[in-house]
Amino acid sequence: MMKLMKYSKKRIFGFSLVEVMIAAAILAMGSISVFQLFTFTTRSTRAIYNNSVALNLARTTLEQVEALGASKFPAQSASEVKTDRNVFTVETNISKLSKIFSQADVAVKYKESGRDVKLSLSMIVYN
Repeated sequence: MMKLMKYSKKRIFGFSLVEVMIAAAILAMGSISVFQLFTFTTRSTRAIYNNSVALNLARTTLEQVEALGASKFPAQSASEVKTDRNVFTVETNISKLSKIFSQADVAVKYKESGRDVKLSLSMIVYN
């Protein structure tokens, strides 16, 4: 009887297989969540970059039309701007409203994640 009690009081150190499997499952779920967050952040950063470049191109074009006057520009024009990450098409349309004023419309088009994106700005300028 003494021998039985001696073995029952002995402590066993380590983890069981069930504990290891549960810990691995929790770690896997956490890793997947972090990876999805990283992917979402990368896509968002790319979208913000492309949108900023398109907006800057449109604003710069409108500022040039405003500074030089609408009469110095053709009624319609298009140009292509290549960056290290994307290709942007800048389309300018100037329509005369009166002897003094014209409306300048600038549309910047680019592709993002396989879809077409268009950003448009308009301004009334002196001829």
